[in-house]
Amino acid sequence: MNRFSDFIDRLNTWIGRKAAFLILPLVFVIMYEVLSRYLFNAPTRWSNEISQYLLVAVVMLGGGYCLVDNEHVNVDIFYRNFTWRTRAIVEILTFIMVFSFVTAIVWKGGELCYDALIHDKRSQTILAMPLFPSMVMVPVGAALIGLQSLARALRAVMQLTRGADPGKET
Repeated sequence: MNRFSDFIDRLNTWIGRKAAFLILPLVFVIMYEVLSRYLFNAPTRWSNEISQYLLVAVVMLGGGYCLVDNEHVNVDIFYRNFTWRTRAIVEILTFIMVFSFVTAIVWKGGELCYDALIHDKRSQTILAMPLFPSMVMVPVGAALIGLQSLARALRAVMQLTRGADPGKET
């Protein structure tokens, strides 16, 4: 179980670090739009849509990476006072809630994504870009968050079965 959890950590870290580089073209697209709009009074018709596609990819692919680094929102005022055993139980219960939510997103998002691909659905803008690339990010990102939550829950189960405080392991 530990090797599986470590693999999920490495996968989400790798994907998150690669997705972070999408911020660069996003910044350039937005800078170009601002410059063309306010300096040259010539706004573009494509920059908003391109920036939306890039932002969807960054956010959805970065969700699992945030969970690896424990950067998601946590009610720390309570959590930090819990014992290691209570924290492990909370982690397992959190996985159950995350799994039910992620399952719905992967299922319905996958259906919508498949429909967009099969019927060649396109945006209603001048670019008429295919919707599939941005739509596929939703179930993929949700699956990555679900896998990372599973890895955290597996570690919590291992802690509970070993009966050892992870802070006191050497």
